[in-house]
Amino acid sequence: MTLHSLSFAFRTLTRFPLPGNGEDKPEKSLFWFPLVGAVLGLCSYGISLLPLTDTVCAALIIAAGAYLTRGFHLDGLADFADGLGGGYSRERALAIMRDSHSGAFAVIVLITVLLVQYACITELVQTLPLALIFAPAIGRLMQVIAASFLSYAREGEGTASLLVRRSTRKHSIAPTLQVVVALVLLYYFCNETFALRALLSLGCALVMNLVVMRVAKKRLGGVTGDVLGAIEVLCESASLLGFLLPLA
Repeated sequence: MTLHSLSFAFRTLTRFPLPGNGEDKPEKSLFWFPLVGAVLGLCSYGISLLPLTDTVCAALIIAAGAYLTRGFHLDGLADFADGLGGGYSRERALAIMRDSHSGAFAVIVLITVLLVQYACITELVQTLPLALIFAPAIGRLMQVIAASFLSYAREGEGTASLLVRRSTRKHSIAPTLQVVVALVLLYYFCNETFALRALLSLGCALVMNLVVMRVAKKRLGGVTGDVLGAIEVLCESASLLGFLLPLA
């Protein structure tokens, strides 16, 4: 994998000003998606170290995440919610998702998901701040899996059309191995308890991803850029919850 595809992954998923104008093979950038998530997680971890209350740190982490990603994934979640909530046919749902306006379903889902993230992050800042690095990486891995296993839902072009259409199942192997290797290294050389919680977190995110992928395939016929954005937010939220389950 080239540094050019690494730059493309960062420019696609974040607002980091890395050099580059385009990518002839955007599917190669999928290899770097978990790393991009981990870098964003490091930013969240840095905020958690500030001498502020846990609640303020949690709010700043969510705000920083939205800023650093240009609200890209949150916008996808909002469009996905509106499409499923207001579209009773595949064509109608896809048309609603193209609309730049946000409806009631988008507002409800965004508020609910962000509240869940806020509550989880408030707890993790105090008890397990390293989870703030791992959860975003898992969220991006779930995007890779969805893009590799499902077809593109629209007939024309779209935000993620080339990425999804050119990716195959083999493109999910290396990113998945990255996360698995990280878990193994954590288990044997760092913190066994954290590694086991991270494994549970990965399982929760995978279950969420399978549910969303099934819904997207049934209702839309595949994924779009909005669906991939929704998958990241929902799976990262599930991952955060997974880290907290042993504390329940």
